[in-house]
Amino acid sequence: MSSTYRQTLIDQFRAKAAEQGIPPADVERWISGLRPFATLLPYGDGPVAGRWGGNPWLPADVPHPPFTLVASIDCAALPAEATDLPLPSDGQLLLFSDDDGDGYCDFRGTVLYVPTGAAVAERPWSVEGEDEYEHDPWPVESLRLTIVPYRPLYPADDSNAPDEHPHGKDLARAWEDSQVWPLCERGVQLGGYPIELTYSPIGGAIEAANPTASIGDARPPVPGTEPPKDDDWVLLASADGTDMFNGGRQNLISWVIPRQDLAELRFDRVHVQLDGG
Repeated sequence: MSSTYRQTLIDQFRAKAAEQGIPPADVERWISGLRPFATLLPYGDGPVAGRWGGNPWLPADVPHPPFTLVASIDCAALPAEATDLPLPSDGQLLLFSDDDGDGYCDFRGTVLYVPTGAAVAERPWSVEGEDEYEHDPWPVESLRLTIVPYRPLYPADDSNAPDEHPHGKDLARAWEDSQVWPLCERGVQLGGYPIELTYSPIGGAIEAANPTASIGDARPPVPGTEPPKDDDWVLLASADGTDMFNGGRQNLISWVIPRQDLAELRFDRVHVQLDGG
């Protein structure tokens, strides 16, 4: 399904670029830089591949993180070619984030992996203290694998397109005119290039991982590991939780991680950023 859909998108793009007189060599060079990603949305007729909101199902020895569960991803339901990430072939990826809607924030969440076959139970988030209370989870919706397109690194309005793409803006515009990618409220993008409303989540992760960074919240190095190189960082997921945040402002949550950490299912360096539009 996904490979046929992708080929249709690329064929439409080639036709649109040809209409604009863009040289074929430039078109093919542009195509070579595209990255696949999966889109999970609460509608459509695709297979259910995850769940939005709710309480997490966790093993007895795994505490509930001090964040809201945004989405649970069923890795076994994702086609192997859906992304170019080293995702596990089964089990659940649980994406957590803060939900106070303060806009640009760092380190406001985490990721957990629950392997298939683990003994789990539903775990509400109880906040202890003088006035102990149970944190309300977000409403539950099934997430369906609806489309599997690509996203270019440099959109049509990006002034930073590299010199090797002299027709970059025209190519990006042709790409945008040939398809849509409806990441909506309560939608999740897995892999691909990040969406940037105001800040770059990859740039934020690079800055935070630099032990000499000037920002106050710079993350200390993980003992026994080398600092990630700038090009090690990849987007694991983005989610639009606009209608779940206080005030209903547009908020995009992004989880970025060094590629090798993801392959090893290590999430101690995952960087979570909230970007308010």
